[in-house]
Parts: sequence; C-alpha cells; structure tokens
Amino acid sequence: MNLFDSSFLCLDIGTCGVRGLAHRIRGANIDRSAFFTIDSTDTTFAIKTVVDELEHQLGAHFDSAYITGNMGPSEFKMSIRNTPWDGEHKITITDVRNQIAQIQSPDGFYPLHIIPLRYDAPHAHNMMTPIGHTDQQLSSIFASIFYSNNGVEKIYEHLRGAHIQPHSFFDPQFLQSFSYRTENQNTMFLDFGGEYTSASIWTNRGPVWHTKIHIGGTEITKRIASELKLDFDSADRIKRNVASLIPKEMDRFTPADTAYDFSRGDVNDIIIPVLLDIIAQIKDSGTNAFKKYHPTKIILTGGGAETEGLRDFVENAFAVLTETMPIDATVRALSDFIWKSESAHREHYIARHNRWSRRADWLRRLFRRKPRQRTRFIPILPSTLCFDMRRPETYTLFKSGGISMIHVDIMDGFYVDKISGSIEQIRQIRGRTNAHLHVHLMTESPSVWAADAIAAGADTIILSTNTSGVRAAIRTIHASGRRAGIALHPDSSVSILKPILREIDEVMVMSVAPGAAGQSFRPDALHNISVLAATRKKYKLKFTISVDGGITNKTAQACWDAGADLLVSGSYLARASDFPLAVHSLLPAQPQTTNA
Repeated sequence: MNLFDSSFLCLDIGTCGVRGLAHRIRGANIDRSAFFTIDSTDTTFAIKTVVDELEHQLGAHFDSAYITGNMGPSEFKMSIRNTPWDGEHKITITDVRNQIAQIQSPDGFYPLHIIPLRYDAPHAHNMMTPIGHTDQQLSSIFASIFYSNNGVEKIYEHLRGAHIQPHSFFDPQFLQSFSYRTENQNTMFLDFGGEYTSASIWTNRGPVWHTKIHIGGTEITKRIASELKLDFDSADRIKRNVASLIPKEMDRFTPADTAYDFSRGDVNDIIIPVLLDIIAQIKDSGTNAFKKYHPTKIILTGGGAETEGLRDFVENAFAVLTETMPIDATVRALSDFIWKSESAHREHYIARHNRWSRRADWLRRLFRRKPRQRTRFIPILPSTLCFDMRRPETYTLFKSGGISMIHVDIMDGFYVDKISGSIEQIRQIRGRTNAHLHVHLMTESPSVWAADAIAAGADTIILSTNTSGVRAAIRTIHASGRRAGIALHPDSSVSILKPILREIDEVMVMSVAPGAAGQSFRPDALHNISVLAATRKKYKLKFTISVDGGITNKTAQACWDAGADLLVSGSYLARASDFPLAVHSLLPAQPQTTNA
C-alpha cells in the first residue's frame, strides 16, 4: 500500500445490498473516510453505485477492493498434521507451510482461511509459535474455512461487471472476531443474512465451530410473498416494517400496510416460525461446541439482526449475553483489519519520514528567514439566510472581511414551520468556495439529511435537539471524517445535552427561536453559554461553543465574555454598508493595558 498518497476500498457484498467504506491516505494516516450503502438485489448495479459515490466523496478512483460478504456455501474443518524428523530439528516457517499445504480442500471448495490453533512437540506443548524451537516432531491443529468455488466465481462476475479487481476475500466472521471479540472471551457470532444464516464460535486461538444454514431473510420474504399473494419487493418492504418477535395486543387488528387488508399479526405468523427454525438448527448444530467452549457473549450481525425482539430471543434461547451490531459492522471490521495489517509498514514509513523531517529542519535552521505574518482567524460566520449565494459578488464580499467559515441553514418544513435552504444549495456553494461549510439541519430524520449534506460538501453538521436518530446521525458524520454538533433550542435546558457532550465537536446555542432571520437576541442564551463553558472547563471537554441568532455589535461582546468561540450573524452583516467594518465590530474586544 502506498502510504504517501493513496486510497483503499472495502466492500461488503450481500444478497440484497452492498456496503462500502473507503479511506484516503496521506502521510501514513487516514486523511478522509467515506461510507455508502445501497439495498438492491442487482449486485453488479449496487457495486457500481457504491463505488461511484465513494469516488465522488473522496475524489479518488478505485479499480480494486478488499471483499467480504455472501460468497455462497462454506465448509469448516479441523485438521491435525504431524511432521517427524530422524533427529533434532530446528523448526522453520517452511515446515509450518508444508503442513498447511497438506490440507485438502473439499471438492468444489476453495480455502479462504487456514488458521493455526495449536502447536505441540515432544518437549513443548501448546506453543503459540513453533518457529525457532528444536525438537524431533511437530504436531499442529489447523482450523480451515472453505468457500464454494461457484460462490466465489459469482462474486468475481459481479466485480468484473463493475470493473473492480478484488485484492483478497475474507470470511465476515473472521473479520468480526478480529474487531469485536474481547481478548480471553469465547464469543459466538450469529449473522442473519439474506441467503444464509451463519454461526461460529471464536476463541483466542481462532474458530472452533463454524456453520452456515441455507435459510435467511430472502427465504422469509419469499414465504410472505407466496402466502399473502404479494410481489417480492412489496413483501420485502412489509417484512422490514412489520417483523417483530414481540407480540402486541393490537397486531391482529393493525393493518401491515395501508394497501392490503391483512394484519401485522398475519405477517409475523409467517416470520416467527422461520426464525424459530433457524435458531433451533443452530442450537442442534452447535450443541457440542457450546458444551466444550462455553461462549460468554453472542454478537448478532446482518440485516435480519435488527428484527425487533430478536436480540432478547437469542439471549434467552442460549442463556448468553447478546449484543446487536449495526448494519455496517462487517465492512468496518474489514477496514480495521486491512489498516492494522499495515501497522509495521506504517511504523517504518513514519520513522523514515521523521528522519528526513529532522534533516529538513536542520537545513531550514541554517537558512532561516523571517516568518511570514499569519493571517488572523475570523470567528464570524455569515448566515446564508440573509445573502444571495448565487451571486459571485457575495463570495468576494466574504473574502474582503476575512471570512473562512460560512453558516448554511436548512429547514425541511417539519421541524420548523418553514422551508429554506437545500442540499443542492450546499453543493452550489461548495463549487464556488473552499470555505468551511457550517451546516445547521433544522430537520426531522437527521441521519438521512446528514448523509446527503456530507456528500454535498459540508464540513461541520449541526443537528437539532428534540429530533429522533441524533446519535445515529452523529456516527454517520464522524464516520465520514466531518465535525458533528448539536443546536440547543432556546427553550431547552443545557442538561439535555449531558449524555452526548463527549461525542460531539460543537454546541451551537440558539439565541432566537429557530426558523426566521432578523429576530432579537434572547439574553437568557448568555446563561446557557456560560454553563456550557464552565462544564467544558470542569470536565476538560473539547467541544466548541457557537451562538446563532440576533448577533450584532451590541450583543457580540456579551457572548464572547460568556465563553463563546464562534458567532453566526445574518441580518446585521447583510444590512451593513461596510462589510469588513461590520465583521470587525463583532470580534472580541482586545484586553486594555494600563501603565503603572
């Protein structure tokens, strides 16, 4: 991997969708990241769409990728290999490789992972590695995961159709164990996929049980479509909306969909027996492994893992603590594995870079010039509500005032009683300036809006309190390498932010009711600013404090005194006859000194 300036792409290719995660690397560090997912049974189309979007977000081109996902049927085998020698022999890596080469694949299957579990010799038992040990015999135990040649070839076909060359393939649960299993904890991974349901138990040494059942979410959808006389797409949509293992009193009387007359209970009567059958088959298949290895945690993954009540049902069925991972868990585990596998390479690169940096510093000291005067950062953000962002003159005006951050308000008409701004507006502004785009989403469903704002070029995304899915939106924003913040409604208490203050980069104190420009500053906002500043100092937190609403030359200094870091101003700046002078009037007052 080129650590100076390159990119790498990870794809999780499922039966009903593709998830992609890409990273831009500069100087042996991940400079930017982008995530995108699409649900589609047309796998080639889904791969193309994901790759195109990630290329657009990162400004990079991908012609290869690291691959995981549904690669068809699999086989698991434990193998013992013995190698004797006539006398004392120093064991080398070649000896271990010769043992691995003796492992035979089942007919029609390809070895994806061969993992050493244990090494023994007459004078040393249960070695982590035999390399360098001298003895007369080596006995090894290997766990092997094989995948169907036909299944892997299908993935190759889809990748060729999307013009992507695979670097390598990985079993999903191999990756999940690498990222999500706690050391010294035997863990069971249970993946509810579209075509298959996979289960395995992993220990510190590797996998000790691995099985795949040819029943998954697609089979459930087909049964719903057959029994309720629906097309596949309608059945899949209803399944996603209705599926639940928690019976409710009104399920028998609540329509599953307004277009049909059957109830939610009718749909779950089809879904629940299939899920029960899957769990029963897994329990039967893994009885001996459970008794021997006693997993202390179960991790659920896959699209079906989000079914309501499934986590509790699995936890009760196996009497083991169970955790559900998000839909992107596997592709993130793949990314984590690839990046950590480069750790030795990165350390060598950084050490070499540091050596050259020291030499360059020495040369610079020899020929040191007077440093240039640094441009002062202007902590003032003009609001696009009050400016015509389609006019080139607006950007010239901002530049004259030293503006490096622009505040963009988006209102969807639901969170506030007004529609203003748009994702397209962000895209247009980004096309005209390199300024930092500070976007406030006054919208419901912030996750969806945040993903679109990221794709359009937003740098900081401020979410609104009292909206659903704020934490999910924060994860989406941070996954893309952007700053995430929360706007505190003037009628809300600072205390509602306590659970997420450590997760966010900024708190924007609203000093007017959200929705309209030109309102008067509310003095009680100063109390919120000072409380946030005191909390930040007391707990050594890192978030920035910004203020939006009614900011003029008469209210700005009070905000600075209370602890603000950034101020958003709209009407005051837009009405000013001298824009640079108006910006200067909002800056913090320089402390006065007196001569004794």
